[in-house]
Amino acid sequence: MKKKMSFRRFDAELDTDVCDPYNNAELTLTLRMGFRQINPAAGAAEGSHHDYGDATQPARRIIRWSDSSWKAWKANFLQSAEAFWNGRFWLINDAGTFAFARGATTYCPNVWCRFRLVGQDAATAGSHHTIDVVRLHASENWFGSHSTLYDSKDTNLVHKSTDSRGKAVMQRAHVHEVGHLLGLDHVDVGKPHCLPSGDTNASACYGIADGDMKAAMGSGMQLKPENAYPWREALRSFALADSLTAAFRPVSSAGLLRALQIPIVSLTSVWPARMQRHYPRTAAEVQAGRMIVSRPNRAV
Repeated sequence: MKKKMSFRRFDAELDTDVCDPYNNAELTLTLRMGFRQINPAAGAAEGSHHDYGDATQPARRIIRWSDSSWKAWKANFLQSAEAFWNGRFWLINDAGTFAFARGATTYCPNVWCRFRLVGQDAATAGSHHTIDVVRLHASENWFGSHSTLYDSKDTNLVHKSTDSRGKAVMQRAHVHEVGHLLGLDHVDVGKPHCLPSGDTNASACYGIADGDMKAAMGSGMQLKPENAYPWREALRSFALADSLTAAFRPVSSAGLLRALQIPIVSLTSVWPARMQRHYPRTAAEVQAGRMIVSRPNRAV
């Protein structure tokens, strides 16, 4: 069965039709981005735009978008950002939810996290986020972007920081920004040097330890299991709905207590994230909290 839910930041679809003893359920988050060109004033070929769109900040040289450059930039943005976030996490089913039977065996699928990025004109209805984009002149190597203002070079791999060994930490800014659009904070938010009540855009929030600095939500390109948070939170909604449905199906008196406990299990489950494939779990494996039966290597 395919079930859909809409959230403020994205839409989500859970597909359990793909489940079998070797294939997990798939949870796809779809993010629709509305893009809007920022061009030089009065139809000029060249002009300027201030960093962060703030007139008190330095002005950078920009040029007019052509149809071909706009199309190519959007295609590159969408393809590369979608590829970066798609299919990178598996959520481990510790709730026993979405169970299905094959023969005499009951399985509880884990959930493969998929991602779909849709680009459309900012004037088109239904965008989760709207982004203004400037096209930088070739002479400009930097522009002050923020969450709703990008530049044409944000898709380039650039030197963002330097680790403790003096090695460059590189990042393509747009994959970092898509993480924010999905609901992720900077990697060190919540640590003493980057409290949520302070400036979470301060440099310390991008990671102090090398491992954090190199994270996609820091200054680098490495994903961490905790980056599965948007999928996990969406999945909790699907799991709760599934559990409530199961709880109110007609049951025998002997099974009533178990049925009433299902929503509590759904609320307290962790759905821990992994960054490698895990097969669907049998009911016994869910209860034991570990893999019992080995199965040959097959599809996701």
